[in-house]
Amino acid sequence: MSHETYRSLFDPPRDLKTDYALIAVGIVAALVAFAYLILT
Repeated sequence: MSHETYRSLFDPPRDLKTDYALIAVGIVAALVAFAYLILT
């Protein structure tokens, strides 16, 4: 288990990309919901 955590902590190129993608999706969803509340 220690080797897996060490590996995930110091070698996560895919994890970073997925994190940024999830953040971007969350921001877009929030903006869409905000616009929906304003327009309706």
